[in-house]
Amino acid sequence: MRYVERKTRRGSWRAARLGVGALALYVAGCSDAAGPSGASRRESAQPPVVFDQARLVAADQEVREQIDGGAFPGAALVVGVGAQEVHRSASGRVVWSDAAEPVDAARTMYDLASLTKAVATTTAVMLLVEDGRMRLDDPVSRYVPEFAGGDRRVTIRQLLTHTAGARAGAVDMNQDAAPSAVRRYLLTRPLALEPGKDILYSDIGFVTLYEAAERAAREPLPELLRRRVWLPLGMASTRFAAPKGCPRCAPTLLLEDGEPYRGGSYDEVGRALNGLSGNAGLFSTAADLARFAAMIANGGELNGVRVLRRETIDTFLRPQPGAGSFALGWVTYCREGKVPDHVACKDVYAIGHTGSTGTALWIDPRTRTWMVLLTNRVYQPKRTVEMQAVRRDVWETITGQ
Repeated sequence: MRYVERKTRRGSWRAARLGVGALALYVAGCSDAAGPSGASRRESAQPPVVFDQARLVAADQEVREQIDGGAFPGAALVVGVGAQEVHRSASGRVVWSDAAEPVDAARTMYDLASLTKAVATTTAVMLLVEDGRMRLDDPVSRYVPEFAGGDRRVTIRQLLTHTAGARAGAVDMNQDAAPSAVRRYLLTRPLALEPGKDILYSDIGFVTLYEAAERAAREPLPELLRRRVWLPLGMASTRFAAPKGCPRCAPTLLLEDGEPYRGGSYDEVGRALNGLSGNAGLFSTAADLARFAAMIANGGELNGVRVLRRETIDTFLRPQPGAGSFALGWVTYCREGKVPDHVACKDVYAIGHTGSTGTALWIDPRTRTWMVLLTNRVYQPKRTVEMQAVRRDVWETITGQ
């Protein structure tokens, strides 16, 4: 299969910021998160959230202006505070055509790319740490003896913080090999850097983490997550390895024959591993991810269903010494911008993760406000866009920062 990349004109364009008014939106707690069969249910005891409606109107307008300006064909945006969703919208279409299906926040499935690292792989590790099946400072070789040729210096914590020295990407990977052979090749590559000395954002580190967690769980990781997270939260449209041609999936590429590439995985490692990769490969809707974000922001519980302990979330979302802006599997975004390696944020802007396909999940640790923004900006972009600037603009409008 060959993939076609279309060149776009370089240019700059920035959404105009609308003024923020004083209208308030009174919102009841989420009531559509389905629990597991037979699980006890109750409404959140929290009072309704008061949120500035003008900020939400302005954020929607910024997203629509980005679509009109050619940044991406469509987007879904969900905003909440703690357990409560306060806003949900969808704009544009899944491809650049007025005849294409419109984006639907509850139906359109997006390739999450590296957002997989936090939502899936890290979450599995959080569960296994709670279960006592993994420990953060265990050597990776305890779970994956063949890792890096048997190197015993690397810990699970270092994989989560990108300080393990694992290679960034899959250099010289044979994409035509069987997935088992590709996985074995990636797991056994020698380290690129001395463990614990430097920060190197590593997809291969999260491929390894996925493998270690799966062996510790003694069951396929997608099954663990389905049983412990997705089903309890009612995330019925979240899955690894969405099949190629998936009709609900927003495409990420245009194939040589002119057909949009739906499902599969945009990430080359994810494609080589049939979508079962710790660094990428997860698909979900904005509505599903909103339930996940609400659970994290609410200390591990949503609508009476507890998924994670509050102390586990506090531990994993805390910036780590010597890891710059990285927490355990999550990223801390600094108000002062990008910080040098080994320098912690002075003022945390948000905690979350992003994906190269145009996805983001951010949480303000002080107010517990959260945002899920999903796009397929890699599908035939009509202009060059700095996606992180778009995310920041929308986030600042929502939070009033």
